[in-house]
Amino acid sequence: MAIETDSKKSQTQSNSFGPNGYEKALELAEAGEHEEALTCIQEYLSSASDDTDALNDAGAILHCLGRWDEAIEHLEKARNLRGDSAEIIWNLSETYLAVGKAKQAIELFDEMDRLGILNADVLNRTANVLLNESKPADALEMLRRSQEHSPNQEILQPMIEVIRNKMAEDDSE
Repeated sequence: MAIETDSKKSQTQSNSFGPNGYEKALELAEAGEHEEALTCIQEYLSSASDDTDALNDAGAILHCLGRWDEAIEHLEKARNLRGDSAEIIWNLSETYLAVGKAKQAIELFDEMDRLGILNADVLNRTANVLLNESKPADALEMLRRSQEHSPNQEILQPMIEVIRNKMAEDDSE
């Protein structure tokens, strides 16, 4: 999993946000100091609440802290403001999967595919979440989509067969 912050932007920005602002938040996040980074980015967002990069980065930091509901709030707000951002959509899908919200992640997949960021790993992890939710038919559909997306995944066919056999056993009981 790769939750991303916009470190490239921080390299090009001036120091206009001061030592506790957005740039400092990104530096702290890159250094793994997520609590401190969150404090700085929240301070910045208090005066720039519609900054989509900062909202995305706050969501990424919150994700790293395991504060997924708050991360989702920030990422959804960022997406509502700039829905065509691959980075925001990627981070949102990762956060949905982290909390087992496969349905919400799946709703992003067509857009992710259009942006060229959908991959077999995300599809396979979504199938796993669906299996954990006792939704084997949906998991099968996700694995099939993964197989279509990346046909050379040798492990998928045996997994698909195991799920089909389990579904057949459940139907016969």
